[in-house]
Amino acid sequence: MKRLEFLCLGLSLLFATILVGCDPQIISPMVPSPESRSIHVNGSGSVTGEPDIATLYLGVSAEKETVEAAREAAASAMTAVIDSLKANDIAENDIQTENFSIYPQYDWTDEGRVLRGYRVNNSVRAKVRDLETLSDIIDDATGAGGDIVVVDSIQFMIEDPTPLQAQARVLAVKNAEAKAQTLAEASGVTLGKPITIIETSHAAGPPIAYAETAEFAADDGGRSATPIQAGEFTVTINITLVYEFE
Repeated sequence: MKRLEFLCLGLSLLFATILVGCDPQIISPMVPSPESRSIHVNGSGSVTGEPDIATLYLGVSAEKETVEAAREAAASAMTAVIDSLKANDIAENDIQTENFSIYPQYDWTDEGRVLRGYRVNNSVRAKVRDLETLSDIIDDATGAGGDIVVVDSIQFMIEDPTPLQAQARVLAVKNAEAKAQTLAEASGVTLGKPITIIETSHAAGPPIAYAETAEFAADDGGRSATPIQAGEFTVTINITLVYEFE
């Protein structure tokens, strides 16, 4: 009889030890965790504003029979382009080289590959802070560099988007809160406080792409200014909110 009592006591102690070391969710599977009493919603807020700055991507591309001839042609044209940018009040620290490359160029014939020459590409990005001068800057740069100038794209943006981000953030929170409230009412529960907030942001300002400058270089006598439209810049804030409910 005593042996049986000791055995029962030992099993009881062992069982108690196992329970102490177990996850509370395993011990009490019928008690829901805080995470299971929550509503997850996504919210979005967008605000538009007028761009106040533009980044102009342009360069030169020269092909000649020799590397030196191609490099010299590209160097001369790019120097003229940079001088033109500076003459239009683009600060030196707002002009940055983006790419410089030299590649052999080949023709394919019945006899195989034949070296045609070499191409030198040299491109810069220039930050334009006065958008009213952008059209003149493009026209002057393409005129200075001649037929080997390439304008790749223009990216419009707002230099300090912080105020727009703050407005979009408020709208995103209100949007998420409205969704959570609707879900709570439809489910017959009471919405509590948010326990998790995650934010992501996105700024939309698509670049305007341009082809090679032969299209820009009209006769000076009848030359039209390059039309440039800055459009709108949109700042979007996306958030995820997790609410408790009762």
